[in-house]
Amino acid sequence: MAYLEDYKMDPSAAQPLLTFSIFDDYAEEKDLTLVRVDILNNGIDDGEGLKVVRSMLGNYKDDDEFLTVRAFNKQQDSFDIDNYISLQSAKWNTGDVEDIVTEKTVDVEK
Repeated sequence: MAYLEDYKMDPSAAQPLLTFSIFDDYAEEKDLTLVRVDILNNGIDDGEGLKVVRSMLGNYKDDDEFLTVRAFNKQQDSFDIDNYISLQSAKWNTGDVEDIVTEKTVDVEK
């Protein structure tokens, strides 16, 4: 994930702020999917990085939210990015970002 402005200027040169990988090896067998997040920008704390990834995963998990993803991908010219940012900010400020992480989080670096 990178700043939208950086990506718009040059997608291949946009510096990542954080990366995440989804490991679904146990999805069918154990109903477990692992997500690894690496924060690459020192200005992003762990809590903010977690909110960003939870929001992203929620956008793909929820059918209504996915309509927004599809609109962004398929209708860029008519997609209202300012409205989307306002709605996401409101969700974040009210703490309404879906709780994707449930049972246990393990941080192997601490």
